[in-house]
Amino acid sequence: MVAELFQKTTLKSYFASIFISLLVVLFIHYCKNEGALRFEFLPNIIIFWLLFSGIIFLISYLENKNSVNTFRAIHLLSFPLIYLFFPHGKELVISKVLIAVLIICSKYSYNRIFNENKSYLRLFDLSFLIVLLILYNKYFIFFLIIPITVLFYQKYRDLKHLISFLIPLIFLPLTLQIFNKVLFQNYNILSNYNYLINTWEIKENFYYSEIIWFIAIFTAILSSILFIPRRYQKIRYQGFIFMIFWLYISLIMGFFGLQKGEGEWFLSFIPVAYFSGIFIEKIKNIKIKNMSIYLLFFIGVISKLIQNNII
Repeated sequence: MVAELFQKTTLKSYFASIFISLLVVLFIHYCKNEGALRFEFLPNIIIFWLLFSGIIFLISYLENKNSVNTFRAIHLLSFPLIYLFFPHGKELVISKVLIAVLIICSKYSYNRIFNENKSYLRLFDLSFLIVLLILYNKYFIFFLIIPITVLFYQKYRDLKHLISFLIPLIFLPLTLQIFNKVLFQNYNILSNYNYLINTWEIKENFYYSEIIWFIAIFTAILSSILFIPRRYQKIRYQGFIFMIFWLYISLIMGFFGLQKGEGEWFLSFIPVAYFSGIFIEKIKNIKIKNMSIYLLFFIGVISKLIQNNII
């Protein structure tokens, strides 16, 4: 049974996650190509599968490395499962993958602030990573809320931590600007992007896939409210709080169309999959949990087939 396989993080659960991810990626490409799977699609399928599995294992590795334990075995299942409900774009955009990696590393740095003696260095790392995000898209400035909240803790309310937060914020953009003017006088690597704030319009953009995704988002929001760890569970609590920030910031950016390029909901995928996994994990009855997992797979498959006019 699937639920039993993902009760503990073992080699079996990792291999099962890899296999399920492959099946999901194959199915998504089948749907995106109007019910066709040809040999020329194979390189894209393999690359996407490796990237998708790599993201899952990167999160798992960093969480286990820091003994944070907020990424459970159930998440090895919830990521490919929830991906069935995600509104997919036409092509894989590598920049989106790099953004996801930066935010995952930011979460790792955030957790280390509360678990290491040299917390000011970890705050520097966190600020540095977020500034990189802001240089790509100025609306990622919302993520600065996360390191700012750290400074409100009495333990970190000192000059050392404040300087660690401000140095990347001030000097990284300045350094890149100088580098740009000296070496790339005719090419602006920090070129301004024309951002238009376009709210999600029901009449024009009410796609079937987005309805399904909004249900998944609603489930994630419920999970983030109902299952927040107690404050005395410091390690789990801090990781959970970061994911809450990530979820709500992704919703703001998705709703107001603040993404750069296509895929306004891509930023919400990881936190939605994370909180959906927690929701599934909290189902105590193993039979009900298995039935819920099978039902979600069934709904995800059928909805994708309908969405792409295959059935």
